[in-house]
Amino acid sequence: MTDTVLEKRRFPRKLLEEPAQVLDNDTGQLLGVLEDVSKGGFSLLTNQIIRQDEVRNITLVLPGPQKSYHQVSLIAECVWCQSGSKQGNSPSAPTPGSYAAGFQLREIDEQDQVALNYFIRDY
Repeated sequence: MTDTVLEKRRFPRKLLEEPAQVLDNDTGQLLGVLEDVSKGGFSLLTNQIIRQDEVRNITLVLPGPQKSYHQVSLIAECVWCQSGSKQGNSPSAPTPGSYAAGFQLREIDEQDQVALNYFIRDY
């Protein structure tokens, strides 16, 4: 990514160094693996096409200290989906036929927002 692209973001993105699952709360299925996250959104790697403007009820399973995890539930809207990863050197590089999708947060309760903010700051 170039500096110009980063400057356009409302919130800085935090790249993940270890995998974090993204679950679809409506189906109970794994939606994908978190690639990066910010206060306003996230991107994930998935094996399915997600329609732009599609709204999902999601849980982020975020890694914590000493192999612990914290679940953050939220509602997010897909703002883009494309074949492959947007970051070629991502530690969770996609397999053939996979997709990268970007989401904007729509709803998150206060407790989960605080947990997400701490994760972004401290991870």
